[in-house]
Amino acid sequence: MSETLEFILSLTLSLLNNSQIIISMLLVILVAACFLGRYIELTKKLVLSSFGPLILTILGNVLLNIFFSEMPEGTVMFNYNNGLVLVIFIYAFFFYFFAYKEKKFLRAIESTVCLYLVTTYTSTLSQMTAVYFYGGTDEVMVDLFIDHLGIGGIWTFITIMSFLVTLALFLVVYFGFYRPKKFYVIGIPYRIFFTVWAALFVTVPFIPAQMSSEYITLEQRYHYIGIFYAIGTLILGLAVPVIMIISSVDRSLREKNKSQEAYLAAELEYIGQYKKKQIETKAFRHDIKNNLAMTQMMLEKGNVEGAKAHIADMLGNVGSLSPKYVTGDEMLDIIISMKADRMDELNIRFTVDGVADGGLKIKPMDMCSIFANALDNAIEAASKCKDPFVSFTIKRTDRFFVIKIANSASGKIDTNKLLTTSGYTSKKDKDHHGFGLLNVRRAVESLNGIIKADSDGNTFTLSVMMPRADQP
Repeated sequence: MSETLEFILSLTLSLLNNSQIIISMLLVILVAACFLGRYIELTKKLVLSSFGPLILTILGNVLLNIFFSEMPEGTVMFNYNNGLVLVIFIYAFFFYFFAYKEKKFLRAIESTVCLYLVTTYTSTLSQMTAVYFYGGTDEVMVDLFIDHLGIGGIWTFITIMSFLVTLALFLVVYFGFYRPKKFYVIGIPYRIFFTVWAALFVTVPFIPAQMSSEYITLEQRYHYIGIFYAIGTLILGLAVPVIMIISSVDRSLREKNKSQEAYLAAELEYIGQYKKKQIETKAFRHDIKNNLAMTQMMLEKGNVEGAKAHIADMLGNVGSLSPKYVTGDEMLDIIISMKADRMDELNIRFTVDGVADGGLKIKPMDMCSIFANALDNAIEAASKCKDPFVSFTIKRTDRFFVIKIANSASGKIDTNKLLTTSGYTSKKDKDHHGFGLLNVRRAVESLNGIIKADSDGNTFTLSVMMPRADQP
């Protein structure tokens, strides 16, 4: 092979290696968002900053060419690669540190460990497959990991396979979960279970492969590796993810059922109110003729005061036929009416001010996800205060409807954590609660809205800005 072809091959493999690292870094971000309940946005700035490993590799190769006239082999190259990997993981730590909005240090450690597991997992899979097909002897191990580390046909196969596996994982998570906004938060016990599983899956295949031929024959080595891939892959590779998926889907279904229950309850409330108003309207129409006739008789007899009183009574009856809360959006009226009844039971003062002319133009399910959730949180917080209140205010700007839900609070709240963290709740069952406002934020932003929270110790205010449907 000519030097030019060797250079092109080396450059291609280096590019694939760095692409795998970059994709792995972003994959960890997507996993954190879709399965760990972290609030992460895959912005253009974040994607561009993930190209740091490529820049570090280029700088490392420049320094290598400065200090060595020819590309070193053996121990020197082995130490260089290990040093470069260490620098890349340090960069990844700071990448994750600035990517998260809360618990930055803890999240950075968590994600860096996940990155190590992902890269080691794919590398182990590719390397052990290559070692197996190329003979699996000690000579192959020495040649692969010491004498010709990172170069040659075997490493070409390993690099391509690792890249393709990582790319496939990224595409599955991105298009299967992140883009469709499917978030299946996995519980803490299953996360620990998964970490142990990943560690075993990474380390177990290395044991027979690295044992000296003085203690184990080639046939035995193949036999043990075969047992692992035949049995271990089925148990560890399939059973554990299936269990985790079942757990996360179960939680997701519970959350969806909660939203659907709120929606169905609102619909039933609407039907009930409609029937009630229809009955009251029919009764009013039945009586109106007699009432008007009585009023006419009073006026003919000169009983003006009596006629005025009777008209006032009729106006009161007409007023009772009108809904108590009118916001300009029928579904929002129903949700507020439902929550108002609950606040009456809890002796919570409730006020509504403002109208959304023309309605918010939001799907009923999204309406329930946002405002039923927000009002439930406000009611729960206010009910713990001595002077409980909840207020619902609607204001209109040139481009937005601004809805503010304020409630009495018994202390200051970390609003940033509340809107960016799953499991942030005062309830004891943190595994199944604390996702309300995070889900509200995701629902609002999926509709191109903006959400903000403020807390001063005595009052908590949630502000939701929704684009007006009559604006381009």
